[in-house]
Amino acid sequence: MAGSGELSSGDPRALGKALSLLERGGEDAEALLRRLRPRIGGAHSIGLTGPPGVGKSTLVQALGLALLARGERVAALAVDPTSPFSGGALLGDRVRMSEFVARGGFVRSMATRGAVGGLSAATADALDLLDAVGFPWVLVETVGVGQDEVDVAGVVDTVVVVGVAGTGDDIQAAKAGLLEVADILVVNKSDLPGTDQYVAALSEMLELRPPSPWQPRLVVTRATTGEGVEALLAAIAAHRAFLENDGRRERLRRERAARRVTAVLTSLVQQRVCREEDTAYQEIVEAVASGAVDPYAAARQLLERVAKEGW
Repeated sequence: MAGSGELSSGDPRALGKALSLLERGGEDAEALLRRLRPRIGGAHSIGLTGPPGVGKSTLVQALGLALLARGERVAALAVDPTSPFSGGALLGDRVRMSEFVARGGFVRSMATRGAVGGLSAATADALDLLDAVGFPWVLVETVGVGQDEVDVAGVVDTVVVVGVAGTGDDIQAAKAGLLEVADILVVNKSDLPGTDQYVAALSEMLELRPPSPWQPRLVVTRATTGEGVEALLAAIAAHRAFLENDGRRERLRRERAARRVTAVLTSLVQQRVCREEDTAYQEIVEAVASGAVDPYAAARQLLERVAKEGW
């Protein structure tokens, strides 16, 4: 495992090895996170989500290049579908962000590995690592599976929901859960026909939202040319400043910590209890399948068994 000096320097090979370790999980991964824990808390994370084809990768690169031009260190996590052959990220090296990498940005593709909600199961761990080694900005691009990508709100500071006009279900996507988690709405590919109408419809929908301390900003971009990227950075800066007031960032971190502990606990219980080779587990499953026991009683029996036997 690479030393902390190599990680802090941003050495791509060392970071890649550390991230692979986190994706595999296990005791070594937990030990690494424990070692890095005291250095976590300085980064601002931005999640970009939305349906396929809206230009998320291009927008991530444009944001990254703009931040690099300001002298910032920037890392990007691109969550991709899992390859059915290798089990790794399907789009691999993220060639669409080659310019960002060439100018000093760090990109890592992560496979979903069956996780739902547009994220990899190891995304939160990867964010901790990149935060701890000194990246003040971390961009997270979700996999792009449609309208079921709200999990990103549970792991990042600022959620950017990206859409484009003329996809046929653009307004329906906006009405779904994605609109509810958005801190910033982006209409990308502004040169497409119907953009003005789409922007007007989104503006009307935002006006109908119940009042809240933060009202989502609406930004129009054309990532391929950089148009609107500075306006998007300004909206991100405004949301970051908003979080710094009245203890909002601390509350957000507590909420994220609670969700993360719950997720880890669920995973640990499944690993401990739901083992195919465990005869007692298989007997309870068969009892549920036959109708002799209901699922709730079965689950309680398994938990009681763990409580008696210990971990």
